[in-house]
Amino acid sequence: MPKLIVKSGPNKGMVFDLAEESATIGRDYSNAVQLPYQSVSRRHARLSREGDAWVVCDLDSRNGTRVNGKTVKRQPLNPFDEIGVGDVVLSFVADRSDDSALPVTDERADAIAVTQELKADALAHLRLGAETKTPQEAQEANTRLRALLELSNAATSTRSLQELFDKAAKTVRGVLQPDRIVPILYNAARDQLTPWNIEKSAFDKRFARIPISTTIVNHVKARKVAVLSQGTAEDDRFRGSPSILSHAVSTALCVPIQIGEHLLGMVYADRLGKAENFTKADLEFLAAAALQLAVAIETIRFCEDMSSEKLTLQRELRGQYNLIGESAPMKAVFDFVSKAAPTEACVLIMGESGTGKELVARAIHYNSPRGSKPLEIVNCAALTSTLLESELFGHVKGAFTGALTDKPGRFELAHGGSIFLDEIGELPDASQSRFLRVLEDGSLRRVGDVRDRKVDVRVIAATNKNLEDAMRQGRFREDLYYRLNVLKVALPPLRERPGDVELLAGHFLRHFAAKCAKTVTGFTPEALKALLAHRWPGNARELKNVVERMVIMASGALLEASDLPFEVRAGQAAVRHEPTSELCSLADLEKAHVAKVLAHAGGNKKRAAELLGIDRTTLYAKLKAYGIKADEG
Repeated sequence: MPKLIVKSGPNKGMVFDLAEESATIGRDYSNAVQLPYQSVSRRHARLSREGDAWVVCDLDSRNGTRVNGKTVKRQPLNPFDEIGVGDVVLSFVADRSDDSALPVTDERADAIAVTQELKADALAHLRLGAETKTPQEAQEANTRLRALLELSNAATSTRSLQELFDKAAKTVRGVLQPDRIVPILYNAARDQLTPWNIEKSAFDKRFARIPISTTIVNHVKARKVAVLSQGTAEDDRFRGSPSILSHAVSTALCVPIQIGEHLLGMVYADRLGKAENFTKADLEFLAAAALQLAVAIETIRFCEDMSSEKLTLQRELRGQYNLIGESAPMKAVFDFVSKAAPTEACVLIMGESGTGKELVARAIHYNSPRGSKPLEIVNCAALTSTLLESELFGHVKGAFTGALTDKPGRFELAHGGSIFLDEIGELPDASQSRFLRVLEDGSLRRVGDVRDRKVDVRVIAATNKNLEDAMRQGRFREDLYYRLNVLKVALPPLRERPGDVELLAGHFLRHFAAKCAKTVTGFTPEALKALLAHRWPGNARELKNVVERMVIMASGALLEASDLPFEVRAGQAAVRHEPTSELCSLADLEKAHVAKVLAHAGGNKKRAAELLGIDRTTLYAKLKAYGIKADEG
């Protein structure tokens, strides 16, 4: 499977599998290869398979698409081409079967002069330089040891097989001076050996298509030994080996890359023509280098698997928190998320309860450069002012009764990531001042502490109140409002996008049917008509709760109107709090509906909150704000 490997930026080393025949690259979360950077356009480029080749096409991006540094509109790709997308560089790693330019093995070669062999137990006890007799030998041994140390350091820092083999080839060439060096990977499941194309400068063009000896490679594969061949071109026993005679492979080394009995591959090196033979010391050096490569290959493959799994989970996460809707108001929200996510600016999300403010916050965070860092979520209305101070800013031991240990606040826990402050309008005056300082210079002080701490946090806030009114009434700081109001989006209530009700209901039905193991496939026309007629004061959250209840209570394949809760079937029945004027404020409508639902629930606030699709703490706040008492129901 072809891959794209990120070679620059914070996500360096991340691997994208090109599982489909076509994949788009861009900043937007809808792309298969998402790169949340300002320099990358929302839909920047497309990779597609055309026959046996892959082609990259620029999608009229702002900063253009480059292949190996050259700006292109459409360009066929070769293995290991570098694709420039904005400030990000991606390495294209093609299918291994496409590596036709690699030095291939010669199936006709059927003989080899094995001058020296090292078995696995000998490889584990190499003593490089232990038997040196002359100053020159000691110097050569010292050079090999330094090269192995250099390779070991390189192996611990590489993020891809390409980088590993490039560095290994450079190290081996510096010591052994071979004409060619070819890393070979072994696929045990297919019993397949695949030469790996190292950097372009690794081969003299005259030697690039000279086959390497299958005989040597298969001998190492079968016996798992390191092999040294000397003087093969002059050996009478190998006059029938075209790869040795026709192409004058005069001396060769091949060592296994293995962990225990598990063969990962091998490293082949040779010299052509009338060249000086490799020595036993050369064989020991290459075998020692292969030991370093074995551990590094296993580590890189594990990291690639984890990176691939992480990418899969991130895609699932993006899908989980992706808002659903096809209406014009929701398309405007999607456009806002795609533009706001790559930035560092504060975001203020306005909207009624249940419109998906937290979902928008999650979408912005997880599709931003901070997406791999923490996201802390705090409901400011759910905590008292004293607890909120400690929750947001932390406290030190002894700051108040019960503070038995130091505790970091949510801002510290979100360092490097984002914090979502829901119901920001409920933030007490004292907390507003401390919060403003965090926004201004990134400093906070734990409750009871005497020193400041620095934090790097992106703030996303949300409210269902009119902060401008609260500001005019002196309940919300003007300077804090303007610091928060850099990027603002108003989420539409469900009644303003009726075309999305059926889409959302179908989505929730599929989700809960799978969760509850129910074979429910849809709604009856009567049930769907009732859903579309309801005003949904609790918005998408209320709809979600209603559909969940219907799925749980359903006894057939289709959800019936009788499965709907009473208030959805009954419609807008009048209650004493309902406004008599045909035209009234949104607050009056909400007050009337809250009172109606509370009355229907018999004054049970927990049940009323469930019917409204809101948290109990939010219901308490509304009851207090509207002066509604439970016994009025």
